[in-house]
Amino acid sequence: MRREKQALGELGEDFAASYLKRHGYRIIERNFRCRLGEIDIIAQEGRDLVFIEVKTRRSNRFGCPQEAVTPAKQAKLRVVATYYLQR
Repeated sequence: MRREKQALGELGEDFAASYLKRHGYRIIERNFRCRLGEIDIIAQEGRDLVFIEVKTRRSNRFGCPQEAVTPAKQAKLRVVATYYLQR
């Protein structure tokens, strides 16, 4: 089950990266990991760096993907993004 879930996540990230590229974003890094956490995609749009969390679901049975990015997850992403910018 773990491997299947991981494969679904990778598929979602591939789809998201392709979508972003088609819409003018330049992918800087994927799956950036550090001791503080992970960011799925770091992209550039013009002069802006964009930090992207990808949530892939087979259905909305357990809620929409955007509902999974809770305030706590957003705070963690900010911490990791800050670390990325400072290094």
